[in-house]
Amino acid sequence: MVKVKSASFAVAVVVLIFGFSELPLNAQQSTESGKQQVFSANPFGLILELFNAEYERVISGTSTIGFGGSTLKNDHDIYPEPPILGTDEFGFPIYDWANEPDPITETDRYINFDVFWRFYPSGNPLVGWAFGAKLGITSVNDQTHLGYGFDLNRSWLLGPEENFYVGLGFGLKRLIGTTEADDLIPVIPTIRIANVGFIF
Repeated sequence: MVKVKSASFAVAVVVLIFGFSELPLNAQQSTESGKQQVFSANPFGLILELFNAEYERVISGTSTIGFGGSTLKNDHDIYPEPPILGTDEFGFPIYDWANEPDPITETDRYINFDVFWRFYPSGNPLVGWAFGAKLGITSVNDQTHLGYGFDLNRSWLLGPEENFYVGLGFGLKRLIGTTEADDLIPVIPTIRIANVGFIF
């Protein structure tokens, strides 16, 4: 398992992103509206208990860099077996269903933070199809791993001034250092469910 100090890693990535954001921009690399960056988030998080947010900035005529994070909380019930009174004539247990234990509620927590790079083949960054790479940390039930992956995205600009952003995305991320004892699959999906935000 790769041990990562989440706060230190996040601060370092944010400093790196904002450092790159000061690089000079080519006149042809901006979106058609001249806007260079976007903040977006998933507005359905309160319903689905899945929340994510991103910051993305243009760095060239076809690419952007950014960072984002997501959280997921999932409660589920576990039903313990009732006490065993004995066995029947065939040796099968006889359960005391009258004294069945109450279900136990367990909570699974997922936290993810990534820095990413995206390529827009249309030459209009922040708009249209894009594919990219990501690197970051993922924590599942207090087990934290470094991971890397790739994703495919689609985004639109809406509104009379094209300052309203909608983005969708799907990708895969490989966690480094997972073992069977961690009870985690080494490759996990990453999803942006209709992120909305403002471009400026």
